[in-house]
Formats: sequence, C-alpha cells, structure tokens
Amino acid sequence: MVSQRNPRSMVRALLAGGAAMVLALSGAASAVAAEAPTSTVSGVVTAEDTGLPLAGVSVFVNSTDFSSNGADSTNADGTYAVAGLEPGEYTVRFATDSTGTDYVSEYWNGVHNWSSATRITAVGGDEITGVDASLVLGGSISGTVTRAEDATPVAGVTVSFVSDAGGETRSATTDDAGHYRSVGLLPASYTVRFDSPDEALADEYWNGAKDAWSATRVAVVSGQETTGVDASLTGVATITGSVTLADGSPATGFVSVSGPDSADASVPISADGSYRLPFSPGSVTVYFQSDDPRVLSEYWENAGSPETATPVSVSSGQTVVLDAQLEAAGVISGVVRGEDGPLYDAIVAASKDGQVVGMAYTKGDGSYSISVPAGTYTVRAESGYGPGAVHAPQYFDHAATWADATAVTLVSGGEAAGTDFDLTVGGDIAGTVRTDDGGVVAADVVAYLWSGGQWREVARTETNGVYSFSWMGAEVGGGVLPAGTYRIGVEADGYCPQFYGGAFDIRDGHSIDVASGSRITGVDVELAVECVVPETEPSIALDRSSVEAGGTVAVTGERFQPGEVVEFELHSDPIALGTLTADADGRVAGSLTIPASAPVGAHTLVALHDEGGVQASAALQVTARSGSGGSGSGSGSGPTGGGAVTALATTGAELPMAAVTLGAVLAVFGVALVRRRRIS
Repeated sequence: MVSQRNPRSMVRALLAGGAAMVLALSGAASAVAAEAPTSTVSGVVTAEDTGLPLAGVSVFVNSTDFSSNGADSTNADGTYAVAGLEPGEYTVRFATDSTGTDYVSEYWNGVHNWSSATRITAVGGDEITGVDASLVLGGSISGTVTRAEDATPVAGVTVSFVSDAGGETRSATTDDAGHYRSVGLLPASYTVRFDSPDEALADEYWNGAKDAWSATRVAVVSGQETTGVDASLTGVATITGSVTLADGSPATGFVSVSGPDSADASVPISADGSYRLPFSPGSVTVYFQSDDPRVLSEYWENAGSPETATPVSVSSGQTVVLDAQLEAAGVISGVVRGEDGPLYDAIVAASKDGQVVGMAYTKGDGSYSISVPAGTYTVRAESGYGPGAVHAPQYFDHAATWADATAVTLVSGGEAAGTDFDLTVGGDIAGTVRTDDGGVVAADVVAYLWSGGQWREVARTETNGVYSFSWMGAEVGGGVLPAGTYRIGVEADGYCPQFYGGAFDIRDGHSIDVASGSRITGVDVELAVECVVPETEPSIALDRSSVEAGGTVAVTGERFQPGEVVEFELHSDPIALGTLTADADGRVAGSLTIPASAPVGAHTLVALHDEGGVQASAALQVTARSGSGGSGSGSGSGPTGGGAVTALATTGAELPMAAVTLGAVLAVFGVALVRRRRIS
C-alpha cells in the first residue's frame, strides 16, 4: 500500500535532509549512513509421524556463496527465526545431530542434499515466513570397534555411512569404549566404513571388506536401531624400500598397491627415493610410477603390465622391503599432419605383439612423443576427435594396414624421431544387417581392404541392425576407411559368416570402391542359418581337351590365393609350362605353350602350390604335330581376364621330315618282325 505524507511530515523531512547535508559537509557523513536493511527467515519444525513440534533442531541459513550466514535453534514449540540476512539467495538446512533423536536432517523444501534444496531470495528489509519443515523419522546404526590382535576397544574411529540412495554422507565417532551410534539415517541400505586414527591399524568396510564394492550393506528401518555393526581392525601390512634410476639417483613419482584382498593405497616417493606404504594385509600388485616421461614406470618385479607382475603377499604387522630401479625410456616422436596442416589431438599408439604399449595425443603443432621400453613397435596414428573431417588411420610409414607397416626399433634411452604421419580424409561404408526372416541380431561387421595382394582387415564395428564404420563422418565428413577397394564381412553367433553380395567366401563377395571423403550406403547383408559351404580347393579348366605338341592351351582357374603366382607343369614327366598370377578374386586366366618336345599321349596339366605339391589339375591329350612347321607354335599369348602369364620358350630341336618318315617305317618293320617271331 502506498502511504501519503502530510505537510508536517514534509517539513520534518526537509529539516532532516538539511541536517544530513550539514553533517556531510562537516565530514561526518559516515555517521548517518544507514546500514542496509536485512531480512529474517522464520518457520516451524515438526515431526512428520506425530505432527508435534521438535525442539533443539539446528537451523542453518547460508547464502549460496557462503558469504552471509545465520543460524538458530528451534524452541519448545518448534519455532525459529534467523535475522540479519543480507540481500541474496539462501539455502535452509534443518540439522538433527544435536537432538539425539532419529529424525532425519533435511534441506528446505523436503530434500536431503544441498544441490536439490529450494533457494530463498532475500531482498532486504523483508520477513520470509513459512519456511517450515516436517522431519521424517529415520533409523540408526550402532556397533563397537576393537583391535583384532587383542580385542581392546579403539577410540576415535570415524565411522561413515553412505546411502545407496544418495544424499549426504553421515558419520559418527567411537568413544573410549569403542562404541558408536549414528542418528537420523534415512531408511535405505548403507555402506559403512571404519577409518582408524591409528596408522598401525588398517581401515576397512563392514563386514571385514577392503573396499566399498565388496562391503556388506546395512539396512536402516524407520524408527529402529540396527545393532552389531562391529569392526575388528587388523594391523597394517607395509612395504618399504627405495626407487632409483639406472645411475643410482632417486626417482620421482608414486608407489601404489592394488589387489583382490586389499584396499588400493598409494604414497609419493620421497626426495631421497625412499617410500613407506601401509595397506590392508593381503596379496597385492605393486606399481612404481614415474612422473618423468623419459623414465619407465614398472610393476614388481620388472614387469610392464599388471598381468605379468609378480604378486606380493604381506600379512598383518609384516614389513617387506622392495627396491626398484627404473629404466630409461625409449622415445618415439614425430608430427601428424592432415591435408590442411598439423592435426591437433590426434592419437598415436605404439604396439608390440598386438598390445598397445604406449600412446600420446598430438599438441597444437601436431607433434607427439611416446615413452616405451626398448623393442620393436608398430606405430599407428588416427585423427581422434579434433575439428574437421575424419581422417583415415595410418601406420608408419604411410601404410594403410598393419601388415604393410614399417617397424620402429628402439634401444633403451634412444629416440626414433621423425616417425611422422600424413593422414588423408577417409571414407565410410554403411548399411544394415538382417536375418533371413527380417529380424536384427548383434553382429560384428568387418571391412577388408585389398592391399598387398590380399584382403586385409582394417576396421571392425558392432551392430544391432544398422552399421557404419564412422558415425562422426556422417556429420563432419570423411571416415576411418582409407581410400581403396573393400569387401564387407559379417560375423554373428548362430549364423554363417557372410559377405556382402550373398557370398559365404570373401573371394566370392562383391567389391566396394571407397574414395577419400565418400560415404557408401546401402551395403546390406542378410544372414542365413544354413551355410552354403563354398568350394575351397583351387580348380583349373582348359579350353580344349587335346593340343598338338608345340601348340597353346588357354587356362582358367579359381579359388587361388589373391596375388598368388601359380606355377604350371605337364605331367607325368614334369615339364615346366610357366606361371599365371591370381587376381584379387583368386582367379587366373592366360595361355600356356606346350613344348614341341612334349611326348605324344595322355597327360595332366597341373597347378602347383608354393611347396611344389599339386593343388589343381586337368587332363590334356598331346597329339603329334602336323606338317614340318608344327601347329600353334610360338611363345604363347598374353594373359586374359586380368591374369599375368610367363610362358617358357620352346626347347629342343625339331627333327627333319625324312628322319621322321624313316622312324615310322622302322617302327612298322619292327612290329612285323615281332609278329613273325610269335607266329613261328
């Protein structure tokens, strides 16, 4: 309501204003500078189950930046009032810790954590009423903490209670008798932890657990006390020793332990290289972690991974000395560039025996450095999640596949500088995987790149129906597939391995050409339960069943290894005929010359594998040459169907016609003599 002023009040106001001016002119303005008006928050606190007022509840009113705070305690009638609050935004908390009851503390309005609390805005000079609370009756947890060694009580143990439902962590402290009791816990399941003030005793969770994940939960029921949540603390196990470099100087970093029977623990290495680490007794893996990138961290004993580490078992009260000497690292370094310059945040990984040993992210100038033990590595770079189109991964030195990579060899303390990469924008293949009845199934989709004369796996992704090798590429362009020719395979439990194009063998699949920056869609595969077992053995076919000696025969074959150089011979007495090279589909095609000296009669033309054995064959009749010049002689025609052929030159001398005729006459004469002898 707006109030009106009368003439007298106006006069008084003028006089007051004049007096204030005089005081200001005399340098005493600060004496009349009125304090900023403050606000008051008030309300009533009651019990939810009975509706009765609760006395002794602490009420805390705090500004959200904690610069202005106020507090009060509820009276016998449950009322409170917190005055003197400066303008701002506040939270109100009703704390029951001092009441000795099991009513649960809360924030206004009816929540149990600060972040969810309803804020109150004070503007100054106002009274904010009705900030009431109706507190829930909770439960409590109680127990006793003793030493496992002699069952004597342990005083000063902090017992904390963390609800599975969230909210604030509550705590209690053991008294001289080792006893504790929580108050005001919300009905829920709790993780209970015992933190001893005595460094000689190991901390633990209930019931004897070493970590929160294996702790037994304690149920709290409204209005009830859960008793017997006791702890018997064991003496700590200890490892101690020194961590040095190869030259004997102290290392810097940390020593940590972890294990299934012990809680994780760590301690920094002292300036003189020494350390002392207490932890819960049990079998642990010990890790010596260097904070110098040119010094290798290691696991006990001289191991590079937790899997190869030697476990250390330490019992309660026992101290084990473990000294470690850390080796100098080898360093692989270089620059990763894209088509527009250095790539920031690219990922470079060094692998050995199929396992990643070290990795790094590139800096703004594209540079990186990886510290690894001495050895031989395969190094791979990918564009990561930096800005711009997705680049295809690349192996050193500018290889698209692992098999084509150039190995990087390091000695201890050495550096393989100049391990650089020039990434290009890749492409993507996308499609669907369905069962033959139209359903979806979890499957792995594999992209095979034609490289080095064979199909090599370059990418793999999981799908439940729809797949893509580069989901980001669909939004920003590019992809993880290097430009080239691909075939797509699908592997799913309970289904036959299949390839795009309805094939059950990669050699029979359909090829997909992927260009830089392209995204090929609609590459769909339908899975079948019954497999059509493809022919796996190579086979050859001839364009004729007989050929004159010195003539040529056209050969086709399939199911050879892509890129394989296949040798051909004429059997039974081996006569080398030449070679044909299989194409990307494992097919060969070309012409072979039968030497003029080849014996007349039935033969077998065979294809040999690397070890010299026969892998395919076809029957061939060799007939005598007609005429003096022979028929179909020459060095053979070039390859057809994409195969490559190397034919042997015709060998041996051709007999004069007279000699051939004489031989035929003698043969007839000989037959006649044999018949006469048999008749006689």
